[in-house]
Amino acid sequence: MIITCPQCQTKFHLDEERIPGGGAKARCSRCQHIFEVRREKKEISNIVPMVSEPPSSAGGEHPPGTRDKTRSPMIRWIVFLLLIAALCGGIWALGGEVPYLRQAESFFGSLRESLGLADSSPGQISLENLKGYYSENVHLKWIFVVEGQAVNQWNESRSFIKVKGTLLDARSRKVEEKIVFCGNILGEKELREMTRDSLQKSLSSQFGVSFSNVNLPPRKAVPFMIVFTDFAQNEQEKISGGSPSLSDFSVEVLSSKKGSK
Repeated sequence: MIITCPQCQTKFHLDEERIPGGGAKARCSRCQHIFEVRREKKEISNIVPMVSEPPSSAGGEHPPGTRDKTRSPMIRWIVFLLLIAALCGGIWALGGEVPYLRQAESFFGSLRESLGLADSSPGQISLENLKGYYSENVHLKWIFVVEGQAVNQWNESRSFIKVKGTLLDARSRKVEEKIVFCGNILGEKELREMTRDSLQKSLSSQFGVSFSNVNLPPRKAVPFMIVFTDFAQNEQEKISGGSPSLSDFSVEVLSSKKGSK
């Protein structure tokens, strides 16, 4: 073995077998410095397997044993669509009976929830400030007008809000129904002079006046107007003032779509 004098750094060759197990003192032949010498300890180090570093996220790969979270929603959708195809095939094989369709609707609702595919921002469109009144029209003599506001109660913008109005007679029987898009409002002159077809066409734009029925923000309202033109003009059902006798009306939201970003 080779030993080095700690004083003058002179190196010497020394037979390791001549050194006792507990060590010995040696004198440097050059500087006469005395220092302790021990046998070299022979240790066998543990073999450590080489482990490569996991690829960085910039590389687009994931370390072994980790889960690619970005693919999880896609996998759930694929499973969901495959189950839809299988169940629809079963319904078709059974003749497409309505009871099976209802069971399928209930099943898919539960399946969407269990897979985490349910709508994350549930909401509704509420109706406020409803009022109804008669108005004279030069072509139809009488029309019945319903006005109100549709309020977005979703946590996201909504577009193309559609409502349906129902007109009832004095016996609470349905007389007439009209479906319109919100955001279309007519003035007094237009209500008086427009024909039946032009009235309906003016209230059927899905965008609304000045795109007021597009991307309606949460908690904001858009006005709407429903004009009934086809109810019966029975002379025996008139009340004082010369207008037809109608009992009530109702309005409900038919649909709306998620707004664009």
